[in-house]
Amino acid sequence: MPPSLTPTRITVDAEAQTFTIAWGDGHQTVFPLDGLRRACPCAACQGHAKMNELPDPEIFRLPALMRWNALRVEPAGSIGLRLIWDDGHDTGIYAWERLRAMCPCSECAPG
Repeated sequence: MPPSLTPTRITVDAEAQTFTIAWGDGHQTVFPLDGLRRACPCAACQGHAKMNELPDPEIFRLPALMRWNALRVEPAGSIGLRLIWDDGHDTGIYAWERLRAMCPCSECAPG
């Protein structure tokens, strides 16, 4: 995998409500937890037709609807992560490529 898709550190900060990935190329992606939950890529959340589409970047700027305190992170083979949310949802596989493509920082996100 290229450095831009190779995570070197993953941090969940329940107090700050953030999910951070440090990438092998030096970039850092910080997601708000609620936005990341809304961006779940599974068919139940996105519908079969939209599973492969990236969410609107605005989703990461919306006010949080819920506070997430017990997020668990598991590897999904070598392709990414499976996140297990407080609400019991656990079917979304967040691929490394998708996570990098969804980066909401001003350098990566449009507008």
